[in-house]
Amino acid sequence: EKGMFIFLLSLFEASSWTAEVPVSVSCLQGSCIVIPCSFNYPEPENKPSEFTGIWFKDTYEVSYHTDSSNITDYRGRTELVGNLRQKNCSLRIDPLHRNYDKNISNVLIIVTYVGEVVSVSCSVSHSCPSDPPLLTWSHSGTPSIQSQQQTNSQWEEKLTLTFRPSIADNNQPLVCTAAYKGGMTVSSSKTINVKCKWTTSVF
Repeated sequence: EKGMFIFLLSLFEASSWTAEVPVSVSCLQGSCIVIPCSFNYPEPENKPSEFTGIWFKDTYEVSYHTDSSNITDYRGRTELVGNLRQKNCSLRIDPLHRNYDKNISNVLIIVTYVGEVVSVSCSVSHSCPSDPPLLTWSHSGTPSIQSQQQTNSQWEEKLTLTFRPSIADNNQPLVCTAAYKGGMTVSSSKTINVKCKWTTSVF
């Protein structure tokens, strides 16, 4: 999606308010994105009876409204996932129509010896914590997945595979693939280097 998103909050007897949203969030076409948003306002004597949150772009095109008839291009694609009563105005867009390439990073392949247990890992960043990309390795073994929120409104998905290589794995590709919501996939491949340990007997 192109353009700046702006959040507008309307509530009874609130004279001023502030909202915090990231300057930018990377995203991927066909997947979803959650734009973190929080706000604050002077607490009135009487608690507000109703909150209305509206998201719109810098072109004043409404991207989210409680009345969907006010939404055009974003109708059916936006959802306010935050609870306004808890001062959370986070917005989910699903699916996205604009593409930003995402690449698998931090692929670690090590030189190993036959019979030794090794661990390899790959990670990818994404913007949709409710539908994270599915990471898979091309080799059998014991997988371990870890998700972590980063500081730039992104999440990191990391997959570690533990396995015991054989001599047949030498010079074979080890591929990590990330499948995103919407059908897009990206892969990264490294070659396994397996060595044999030789022992010499002296008579």
